[in-house]
Amino acid sequence: MIEQQGAPLIAIADNHILVLEEHERVFIRNLVHEIPPRAISDMNDDVFLSALALKSRQMPLRLAENLINFRKRSNMHGALLLRNFLLDDTLPPSPSDGKSSLQKLTNTSEYTLLAMMLWLGEPIAYADEKEGMLIQNICPVQGQENQQENTGSVYLEFHTEDGFHPFKPDFVGLLCLRADHEKRAKIATASIRHALAKLDATVMARLREPLYRIQVSTSFLKNSSEARYSHSMPIISGDDAEPEMCVDFHAMRALNTEAQQAMNALKHALISVLVEVALVPGDLIIVDNRVAAHARTAFQPVYDGYDRWLQRLFVVQDYRRSRELRMHGGHICAPIMTGEAE
Repeated sequence: MIEQQGAPLIAIADNHILVLEEHERVFIRNLVHEIPPRAISDMNDDVFLSALALKSRQMPLRLAENLINFRKRSNMHGALLLRNFLLDDTLPPSPSDGKSSLQKLTNTSEYTLLAMMLWLGEPIAYADEKEGMLIQNICPVQGQENQQENTGSVYLEFHTEDGFHPFKPDFVGLLCLRADHEKRAKIATASIRHALAKLDATVMARLREPLYRIQVSTSFLKNSSEARYSHSMPIISGDDAEPEMCVDFHAMRALNTEAQQAMNALKHALISVLVEVALVPGDLIIVDNRVAAHARTAFQPVYDGYDRWLQRLFVVQDYRRSRELRMHGGHICAPIMTGEAE
């Protein structure tokens, strides 16, 4: 766990937290209530998403300015925390299988998440993962407690979301509908911008070499017993002052000893600058997937229908880049032959 590594778990900086005022939260709730309800499986519709994007442009100015600035420049933490959203008046039990909830008959949370994230880019999802849903339910699943995936409840290592995929998300939005019973689960983020000062030139040079591969998530494999890996890649790329990062401390393999040592140095640096937050219902944390890795502390599910429930949405800024893979020109990437055998 993070605590066992001696890292200071500090609160996310106040200037990266925006707490909605009462008039803002009511305005947004009223805005999304104007949109007719639909099944979560029907939200991959370009006409619907375009109409919702236009509707979201009526958003309160203060909130819109923060989202625009985050899209353009990110921030030093690579994360933005928006608090105090109004959610659905009634929530059904948390989905026990982590899939769609047929019992959830209102769309306040889904439309709120979409309305915020559409300021940052175009939604994208993967046919291999979560049934290809744009809005994905993140809940603990009984029997999968030790999985290093969103269905588990053990400490989830720092990672770039779907870092093995050629069209990984640029931004990840996580909206809390229900906290865990003991309020122990925390989202931690660690930004390469903060860690830069702790990494010497030799380490940075090694991290820029294509000496790393990420094991493909089992949810993307038809045969989960066969380990497959991404092509060789660097961890660090882009501008020296504001680099981008793709890393996964559970699933990434270094190709030689020097590369492993550099990755170890990066892990130490990131842990030393991490920030954390325990999400409560109505919290939306947005992670810049190119700037920050994120993790989750361990928690104890009860499996009583009221376990932790987040909803997740991915967006990309360059939507056209994935055109060949997206099925029927929609927002869902078709399955691909993911990676190489070990």
